[in-house]
Amino acid sequence: MPLLFLVPLALAGLAAVAVPLILHLRRREREKPMRFPSLMFLQRVTISTARRRRITDIPLLLLRCAIVALAVLAFARPVFRPRPDAKPARGTRRIVVLIDRSMSMSHLAVWRAAEDSARALINALSPGDRVAVVAFDDEASVEQPLTLDHAAALAAVSRLHPTAGGTRFGAGIRAAREVLVKEADATGGEIDVVTDLQRAGATGMTGLTLPPAVTVRAVNASPKPHSNSAVTGITVQRLAGTDSARSRLVVSTQVAAHELPMPRPVHLTLTLNGRVAATRPATLPRDGTIGVTFDPVPLPIGEARLIVSIDHDSLTADDAFSAVVPAQVTRRVIVATPPDLPADEMLYLTRALEAGNDPSIKIERRAAQAIDGSAMRDALAVFLYDVPTPGGNAGSAIAAWVHDGGGLIVAAGPRLAAHGGSAGILPATERGLVDRTADRGGLLGTAALDHPIFAPFRAGGSAPLGTARFFRYPRLIPTGDAQVVARFDDGLPALVERQEGAGRVLVTAMPLDATSSDFPLQPTYLPFLRGMVLYAAGNAAAPLARTVGDAWLLPTAARNPVIRTPSQEIVRPEGRQRADATTLTEAGFYTVYDGNPSGDPIKVIAVNPAPRESDLGAMPAGELMVGVGQDSIKATERSAASLVEAERQQRIWRLLLILAAIALLGEMVVASTGWRGTAATVVGPTSEGSGR
Repeated sequence: MPLLFLVPLALAGLAAVAVPLILHLRRREREKPMRFPSLMFLQRVTISTARRRRITDIPLLLLRCAIVALAVLAFARPVFRPRPDAKPARGTRRIVVLIDRSMSMSHLAVWRAAEDSARALINALSPGDRVAVVAFDDEASVEQPLTLDHAAALAAVSRLHPTAGGTRFGAGIRAAREVLVKEADATGGEIDVVTDLQRAGATGMTGLTLPPAVTVRAVNASPKPHSNSAVTGITVQRLAGTDSARSRLVVSTQVAAHELPMPRPVHLTLTLNGRVAATRPATLPRDGTIGVTFDPVPLPIGEARLIVSIDHDSLTADDAFSAVVPAQVTRRVIVATPPDLPADEMLYLTRALEAGNDPSIKIERRAAQAIDGSAMRDALAVFLYDVPTPGGNAGSAIAAWVHDGGGLIVAAGPRLAAHGGSAGILPATERGLVDRTADRGGLLGTAALDHPIFAPFRAGGSAPLGTARFFRYPRLIPTGDAQVVARFDDGLPALVERQEGAGRVLVTAMPLDATSSDFPLQPTYLPFLRGMVLYAAGNAAAPLARTVGDAWLLPTAARNPVIRTPSQEIVRPEGRQRADATTLTEAGFYTVYDGNPSGDPIKVIAVNPAPRESDLGAMPAGELMVGVGQDSIKATERSAASLVEAERQQRIWRLLLILAAIALLGEMVVASTGWRGTAATVVGPTSEGSGR
């Protein structure tokens, strides 16, 4: 094994070995004075003197050099690099206990078994083994970094509990890998995954790699059997009220069953704003999903909080589903029409816009020149029905309103086709009229199904849109910065849009009346029309519920937002946190207040566990690492941190300091014994003569 030094610069201190050498060379022997009777009998000779430079006490010099060299080597922190294929000795292992804390782990006694397994792994370690604790669901967190303190690891395990999050093995193993790689050495490490091996959590492992010396072992805490039932969704429909009856709400729900031993009868309960509003019996199949619709219930004024629940089973966390039905809000759409418009030409358009909810739309008809800033205040959109964009003050007001975020829709028809004109803020101009009556009308050829306007048709592709026939429509010429969203089967643009400042402008050539097409008679007419208006206004419908793990932006209306979580914890985002997305980690209702967590909230949202987490089907332990590759880490590429770990275990510096201390003791003994002990005793010359 090669010898390395963690502080190689300290080796420069070996130059200090020259110090005792120089001192020995400069040392002069002191001669003893000798008494001599007379110098008269001696012959005077001339002696040529020369300073001698020789070492006279080599053993003592070697001892002193060894003391200096050993001390310097100790401070350089030497370490022998371990062999790459070396197996970890017991007492030097590093283990990451990776604990699955997803919602499925709360099934029956699975969590208690998982805790016990984790504690058993830690208690079985030798005193010199280091252990880390990492927990994961949709995300992973290091609860305890690598430590020799096994009690701290046990305490970290005790602090864990199942969450409402989903299972994502990839996130957990990646976090455990980082713990090991950060301090990787030749011995690699071990990852013990304490989990129920839920098959749904195996996604997201693509591209994951581990160092060759790292081993992964699954500790199975899966329940047997894997039966479970869960409420997985809610849909609502508002029924408009009358003068004598309130508006009502129809709530439908979906209930899923997984691996039940037999069909299960359950009672479903609908809770509306904290009160039981309806119940329904149902029988769940052994495996599959059923839909249940409750009888209509009176729609409360304002926002409604819904909870649909079933009888509890072994996994209670998914036995209820929450949703928030926003208060019904009526928004104005200003529609400008030509003066010669027949009374029935806008019949379908008016009914389609006013038939929907969320939001409820009220049409306000005006002459184009009568549109001004005050009229457009709080309006959802401005709809120019086959009339040109007005000039003068009305045109300037519309342009400014769109630039500030308003939505403008132009339905081009035969009047505009005959009028023509400049584009202005519009994304297209009209050049004549196309008559397709001879070939029984044109069809919609292509449509960008990923566009928000066509979101309701994505499931069935473009086929539903192709049933409408258009007999006469204007020829649109798009401007340079326009985007063609849909085209007729002859290639001409059918729907064009452009961004104008913060707002949107759309021009459609698809006839919206029943005389130039049969589009108003098609089922796609209403969702297309409402989708186009809401998209132009930038008013996307708020979802009834969100999923644990989703990111959520706080409402801008809260200047000093305060969040009350489902567990009743109060959170006050500060600084940049207010602009950053908040990760939803709990199931239930999140409530946002402005300033104080009391009074009327600004916003309430419902959060539920991911439906895939309710399928408890487990996979064999051998499939856990399918698709996981190996790192290309070699011994020569290991980090300095790995040598620190090896140096900590070898502790060669201690041996060197002990040897230096022994050498120092030997030097003291040698220097004070024998002739060296008397050489320092100098007797000065007497008054009777000189020693020379």
